[in-house]
Formats: sequence, C-alpha cells, structure tokens
Amino acid sequence: MRRRQFLIAATAVMAPFAARAQSAYPSKPINWVVGFPPGGGADGVTRLVAAKVSQNIGQPVIVENRPGASSIIAAQYVAQAAPDGYTLFSCEQGSLIFNTALYSKLPYDPAKDFAPITDMIRAPIILAVNPSFPAKDLKSFVDYARSQPGKLNYGSPGRGLAHQLAMEAFKQKAKLEIVDVQYKGIAPVVQDVVAGQIPIGPIDTVVVLPHLRSGKLRALASFSDKRLSVTPDVPSMGELGYPGLEIAPIVGVATPAKTPRDIIAKLNAEIVRAVRDPEVSGKLSGLGLEIIADTPEQFAAFLQEEGRRWLPFIRSLNIKLD
Repeated sequence: MRRRQFLIAATAVMAPFAARAQSAYPSKPINWVVGFPPGGGADGVTRLVAAKVSQNIGQPVIVENRPGASSIIAAQYVAQAAPDGYTLFSCEQGSLIFNTALYSKLPYDPAKDFAPITDMIRAPIILAVNPSFPAKDLKSFVDYARSQPGKLNYGSPGRGLAHQLAMEAFKQKAKLEIVDVQYKGIAPVVQDVVAGQIPIGPIDTVVVLPHLRSGKLRALASFSDKRLSVTPDVPSMGELGYPGLEIAPIVGVATPAKTPRDIIAKLNAEIVRAVRDPEVSGKLSGLGLEIIADTPEQFAAFLQEEGRRWLPFIRSLNIKLD
C-alpha cells in the first residue's frame, strides 16, 4: 500500500516536468510567412535562413507566401495568429512603419500586434545611371539636373518604398526637380535604365551589383552616410555633402505580440545563428546584402528610429495608397 502511495506521489511530482519536456519549444513545425510572391528578395532570404534554422532545430520551418496590399495581408494574418512562437513574419519597414502613414486605416496595429525578433539583413540603395548619361559623378549630376529642371525622369519601384523615399529626400536636399516615374517593381526600373529608356534609378545592391560589374550601369553614390563594404569604390551621399539619407530595405523577423519572452529569445538565437552561419552569410553577402542579425531590443530601437525619421517625410509628400 505504501509503495503504491509513493508511486502515485512520485508521479504527481514528476508530471509537470514530463509535460514541460514534452512541450519543449519547438515541438512542431514553424510557419514563416512572407508578404511577397515567391522568387523575390524577401522570399529568397527567408527561404535560405529558414532552411538552416530547420536543420539546426530539427523541426520543419515552412515558408508561406501571402502576397498583396503592401504586406498587409501577411501582417494581418500573423497579427491574429496564436502567440506561441509557431508563426513568424518576414517584415520590412513598410509593414511595421511606413504603412501607418501610407494607409488611412490598417487591420493591425504595427506597434501593438508584433514582437520584434531580429533584423536579418539590409539591402543598401545605389543611385545608378545609364553609362551614356553625361554626368560622371554626383556633383556633375546635380549641376546637370539643376540646369534642366523638370526635364529629367527617374524610375522608382513603387510609391512609399525605400527607393522612392531615398530619391525624394535627395531631391529636397539638393534642390532638384526630377520627375518620379512609377514602375511595378525594381526589375522593370533596371531594365529601362540599362536600355536607356530612363536615365536614373535608385536601385538596391542585390539587383544593381551585376550591372555595375558588367558596365551596363554606373554608380554615382550610395544612399548611406559611409561607404558600403559591398561597393567600396562608390562614394556615399554623406561624404558628398548629403548626410541623413541613409535608408535601405530590410528583411526582419517578427512574431505575434504576447509571445513568451523565452520563446522570443530562443527564436532570436536560432535565427541569428542561421544568418551568421558561414554558408548562409556568404551567400547573402555575395548578393550585396548587409548582415545585421541583431537582438530584439536593437531591432525595436531601429524600427522606432525609422519611424521618427521617415513618417513625417512620408506625410509631407502626401503619399496615400488607399
């Protein structure tokens, strides 16, 4: 009888530990949501990192594309998911910052509905021109543009994107009148600048580097305060007299708010580990991407600073997407 009572008591004591062991995170597949179609930059980065995370944790990490409406569809889906660490969101400034100014009403609250995990990478932007363009550097470009106000066009991949904001901010600082020609994505911008159909484009490093190396495009400056490691021969806007224009598309990771802090810490550790893996980081750097892989606190601070810098500017341009 005593032995039976002892076994019952021991079982009761050990039960919480057994349950905790069985539910150790992660114990099932993780769903990683991307707000863009397959094949794009954010999708490619996510799939590369997700594969390494899956390999390291021994659980499937399934990348799910939910494109449309400037990532609003994907963001809303993740915001409404259970805060248990099994739904991740590949986010950028648009979904977590810029959309609050670009749309009159959002079906989610970027500040309240998400917990930042890490900023994986950034894709710096280069001001590139067709090689036949008469200006050979940024100073001669500014002089040339000022001599022909309103006659030059530049191509941007979409309203409210970092590329357009960078160029519009530069136009204000340099007091230039250059017409923004809207395209649906960065690929047609590059195609037309290479073909000479339009002379100028703010193009991110992932897309522009092969064309710079082949001589099909010429770089005038990077939208950064210091020279980029991926383009050390290209001067920065900051060193050429236009500081404060640093802006670059990012691919970060967030999860629903109220996700337990220990799970966020685990996710941060595993994603940072995957991004910094020599094989993964080598591929990302080879594409012209800057490796960030920061802490949740650093990512949150970055997002707050991006909002402080760019939301008033977006509002001043009166850009609305709805």
